[in-house]
Amino acid sequence: MCRSARFMIANAGVVLFGACGPRPPVIEPAPNGVVVRSARIGLYTKAVLTKKDPDTFLADDGTICRVPADRFRDTPVHTLVYCNWQ
Repeated sequence: MCRSARFMIANAGVVLFGACGPRPPVIEPAPNGVVVRSARIGLYTKAVLTKKDPDTFLADDGTICRVPADRFRDTPVHTLVYCNWQ
């Protein structure tokens, strides 16, 4: 079940569409506008944006990482974590 809205940059504005599917692109600021790239999946170090009980970290690019209970408990939000992001 898809619960989140998806965003996409289109020429002069932002277009909102509600289709479920692949993760939305990550939008990053750049000197002459923005850069759109895909979310990085696999083994990376990312900041934990939020946590969802009992075992899931969420990064700012929409990827998640599932971890053992003790690592979940001992990792504060906004900490850089090396994990297998999916």
